[in-house]
Amino acid sequence: MIWVAWRQHRAQLIALAAVLVTGVIAVSALHASMAGYIAEQGMRGCVAPAAERSAECLRFAMEFQPRWLDPLKAGQAGILALPVLLGVFSAAPLFAREIENGTHVLVFTQSVSRVRWMAAKVAMVLVPALITVVVLQFAVQRWVSAAGELGPLTSGPFTFLNLDTSGPLPVAHLLFSFGLGALLGTALKRPLPAMISTLGALVVVRAVATNVHPHLSPVRREVSGPSASTPDTGDSLVDSGYLDAAGNPLPDAQVRLNACGTRGSATEAYQDPDACLREQGIAGRFHDVIPAEHAPVLQWAEFALFGAAGVLLLVATAWLLRKQH
Repeated sequence: MIWVAWRQHRAQLIALAAVLVTGVIAVSALHASMAGYIAEQGMRGCVAPAAERSAECLRFAMEFQPRWLDPLKAGQAGILALPVLLGVFSAAPLFAREIENGTHVLVFTQSVSRVRWMAAKVAMVLVPALITVVVLQFAVQRWVSAAGELGPLTSGPFTFLNLDTSGPLPVAHLLFSFGLGALLGTALKRPLPAMISTLGALVVVRAVATNVHPHLSPVRREVSGPSASTPDTGDSLVDSGYLDAAGNPLPDAQVRLNACGTRGSATEAYQDPDACLREQGIAGRFHDVIPAEHAPVLQWAEFALFGAAGVLLLVATAWLLRKQH
């Protein structure tokens, strides 16, 4: 059975190996070039997360980012897209092509059970796909970490490229994409509709997951003076607004910032904006945030959801195959 699965998918596996080798070589070369550039400029001290933002580091960041930020983000985008592409081009046709061509009938008449046949095909494609995603993710994360606070990490752990391409999430996304593609391929019985449906469903699910993120982690409320600006700490901002003297959020219609010269067309500038805003009934400002240190918790929560969903989708695929004639 393993030999038959290898014969059926050898071209796909060779292409996957080529992607892995090419990707590792390309990322390693870019990593070495970037590290050499930082060392040549003598700016390794500007990379550390706690590095003091001296004028020299700020000047170097302005030179570094136009040159390296887009390649770094492109590497992250590749890790983000890889599970989707594998779900569309590997998993969706996996059983759909067999059913469309009628070759599954020959397998069903043999002594090998349908579940064992499915397990052999899934393992033959999924295991190399997992190895490819994990190795490339490691290479890209190592490259991004080498850029430190000069690269994408400076925007915080909750931006979708930083969150979805690090930790366990690429593996969870691959399991889900693979399970969804296999199920839709078995249900639709034709490769092309299965691939299109898998791509559309994955885009919708990822968009929904982005909006669900704030509900998977505890939110912390931070209260400050009424004229304080939004803090730039790497935390994920969920909500913000103004509070009355009792600590209750004020409706936007009751917030008159223009009266204190803090926005737009005010004609009189107040020397003490906090005192002016308090006269308007605004006692403070709040920011509901997910702290940056909760990002790993959020990743593992999403890993559990997508991983469990991927396993259930494969179980549903096995059930459909048992019903297939």
